[in-house]
Amino acid sequence: MSKQIIQYPKQRRSSLFMYNLRMILRVLCVLALITCPLVNYFTKGPLWSVVAICGIIFFWRAFLSPDILEYTSMGQAFRIGSFAIIETTLIGVFLSPGWIGFVLPIIAFGTLLASAFIFVLNINKRKNNIMPLIWEIVLSLIAFLVLYIRMPSLNWPTITMGAVAGAFAVIGIILFHSAIWQELKKRFHTK
Repeated sequence: MSKQIIQYPKQRRSSLFMYNLRMILRVLCVLALITCPLVNYFTKGPLWSVVAICGIIFFWRAFLSPDILEYTSMGQAFRIGSFAIIETTLIGVFLSPGWIGFVLPIIAFGTLLASAFIFVLNINKRKNNIMPLIWEIVLSLIAFLVLYIRMPSLNWPTITMGAVAGAFAVIGIILFHSAIWQELKKRFHTK
């Protein structure tokens, strides 16, 4: 068995201007994280600060502190889709309830389709990093099952999300079972 060598990407040196810009943006984000709840508390309105804080955290994770490892297009699609679902959920819960059960499945299967499209663009390269797509499929199937159990009648976005996730799961297991197994062993190793 050959030993796999892990190569980390080289960090690029950033200019002094970009470094200072990132530091200023980080300070502004921290100030916003502190002031948003305070303003929300004193104005006594709906909890819009929770939505703002989630957006600030997304901005921080995406632009001020991006991942060096696992910084792939599929991983980014999964991350953006996850943040969109979280942000939409917070908006639906705290600001405007009632439409969340219709919009979230659309975002979920849209993200799933985008990740699958990215995967298909370069299958040979993407087979080595299929985990974000696996997570999306599993989470979409779990969401579908939870909604199927809780709701007597499902709307078309939920049915579409479940059908797309189920189809991708079956196709993935049939066509890429060895890559999936290898990825699972790589992620959940015991040594």
